[in-house]
Amino acid sequence: MRKRCPRCGKEFECVHSKDCWCAKVILSEETRSKMKDYHDCLCKECLESLSE
Repeated sequence: MRKRCPRCGKEFECVHSKDCWCAKVILSEETRSKMKDYHDCLCKECLESLSE
């Protein structure tokens, strides 16, 4: 499924499964709570930048 990142506006592919690239990104609880501001999935670059 094609989506648009609510953080940067970039279009990306989302597969909605445990095999998706996003399932491999580790986020702290603090970061997860901040992500509630976003209405949808983030692109790989944005998600990885938040995980650092």
